[in-house]
Amino acid sequence: MQAAQAAALAPAADEAVGFQSQPISWRLGSEVTGLDLKRSDEIPEATIAALWRLLGERGILLFRRQGLNHEQHLAFTRRFGALAETGMTSRYAPPGYPDLFTVTNMKTNGARSETENAAQQWHADQSFLPVPARASMLRCEIAPQNGGDTMFSSMYAVYDSLSDGLKATLGSLCAFHTLFNTRCLVMTNRKPMNETEAARVEGALHPVVLTHPDTGRKALYISDQMVDHFDGWTVAESKPLIDYLCRLIEHPAYTYRHRWQAGDLIAWDNRCTQHYAPLDYDFAGMDRPENHRLLFRSTLA
Repeated sequence: MQAAQAAALAPAADEAVGFQSQPISWRLGSEVTGLDLKRSDEIPEATIAALWRLLGERGILLFRRQGLNHEQHLAFTRRFGALAETGMTSRYAPPGYPDLFTVTNMKTNGARSETENAAQQWHADQSFLPVPARASMLRCEIAPQNGGDTMFSSMYAVYDSLSDGLKATLGSLCAFHTLFNTRCLVMTNRKPMNETEAARVEGALHPVVLTHPDTGRKALYISDQMVDHFDGWTVAESKPLIDYLCRLIEHPAYTYRHRWQAGDLIAWDNRCTQHYAPLDYDFAGMDRPENHRLLFRSTLA
């Protein structure tokens, strides 16, 4: 067992795929080095395929200090497939780049950002859609001196921790994912949606247990932010079990906490990973430059 653990945490280098990777935590995440993402059009298809396999296995990939601009960010994302439709998030896109979602605590024309607390609950991106985003990529342009971290949790590890009896129960259930639910806090400081936006996020049913199409591993697919109830159950009946599962998601044994540096890019697989942004920076002093936080996210259909 000790030998297997040591092997799992050892750096990986494969000349055939053109990059090196090093685990950044026990349960999930690898840092990838040896690639210049500014020139993603020059990365061989075999390397892109190897990155995609590693993402499915490790859940998140960290690329340190790449310093991409918007065009380079989107170009790298597109190497893995078509971009997801942005829908209501297009209102938070930087000018000229509707496929990016801005996450910031910086004011615009004196007004507070609606995305300053965009991920204050655990979730997988766009799970309220019938076909959710497969993966996301978040790039940091400005990091605060303190705080502003993002946490990630392995849904493989959470599922593996469950008893056989609970696995059997959950394997027969579907859950209803929607932004309009009794648990969601993300819309509390946002302008009302128009009819088109509201219809798009109305909700969708998904199995509580997903089998990852690439790895074949099972993962829990439920979240504090998006899940309202189990199909066929009332909200009141669903709440105790949802609460229990959501507390497992945040267990330290299954998580990785990322301290952002300007230029970092993290890719994550929404089918086996959830993320959350703790409110761990100085909200009272957000106007001070040392507390500014600015990130941009792309999503893969």
